[in-house]
Amino acid sequence: MSHVKHQYIDRETSAVRTEALFGDRFIQLAYQPPWEDAGWLCRTLSSSRLSSALSFLNYDTPFASRLFGAQRFMTTLGIDWSECVESPEDLDTPRKVFERKVRYWERRPMENDAEAVTSPCDARVLIGSCAKTSSLFLKNKFFHLEELLVRRHWTALFHNGSYAIFRLTPDKYHYNHLPVTGVPIDYYEVTGRYHSCNPRAVIVASPYSKNTRVVTILDTDIPGGSRIGLVSMIEIVALMIGRIEQ
Repeated sequence: MSHVKHQYIDRETSAVRTEALFGDRFIQLAYQPPWEDAGWLCRTLSSSRLSSALSFLNYDTPFASRLFGAQRFMTTLGIDWSECVESPEDLDTPRKVFERKVRYWERRPMENDAEAVTSPCDARVLIGSCAKTSSLFLKNKFFHLEELLVRRHWTALFHNGSYAIFRLTPDKYHYNHLPVTGVPIDYYEVTGRYHSCNPRAVIVASPYSKNTRVVTILDTDIPGGSRIGLVSMIEIVALMIGRIEQ
C-alpha cells in the first residue's frame, strides 16, 4: 500500500494530479489493515485526548510555528497568498493558516439562484449513490448509512439517495457553508472516534461512519428553496481537527 499514489482530477484543467498527503508517513505507520478497530493502540490513536494533544503540538505552539513557518508551510501546500484576507505576517501558526479567511467575493463567486446546489466547502469531491441499482453505488466502500446517520427514520428516508463526499485537505480553507437553500428541521451530534481522513486511513478504518460528527437535516421544498427534497449535511471531525463549531 505504501507505493500507491493518491490521484485526483483537477476540475479546472481536467488534468490528473498526484496529491501530496500531509503526514503521510505517520498515517502509513498508524493505519495498517490488521489494526482496524483492534486493541488499545487503535483506540488510543483515534481518541479525543490524543487528537487534542497532537493538534495543540502541531498547530498552536511556538515550536510548531518555528518548525513549519507559515510562509514555507503555505508554499509547501500550494496555497495562494493573494486570496487571503490577512497578511502573511498575521498567519503565523499552522492553525491560523487552516482557519484563514479568503476573499470569497472575488475568489469564490456564488450563483445568485436559490435553486442552485453548490459545494459546501473547498474540497476534493467524490460522488456516489446509496441505491444498489445505480452505477454510482459506492456506499459500502466508504461508509455504512445506518452507522453514519444513526437515527433510523432518517436512514430509511435516505437509503436510496445520492451523496457527495467533500474532503478538506490541509491546503483548503476550513469553513463549511450550506450547499442548498432550505430550513433546518433536525440537528444532532454523534459521538465517535477521531480517525484521520487521509485516504489511506479511509480505506482501512472507514472513518466517515466511525468518527464524531454533526448531522443537519434540511428541508429544501419551501418557498424560495432549492426544491430537491430533504438534504442531510454531515460534518465529520478528523485527527487533530476535532471540533465543529456551528
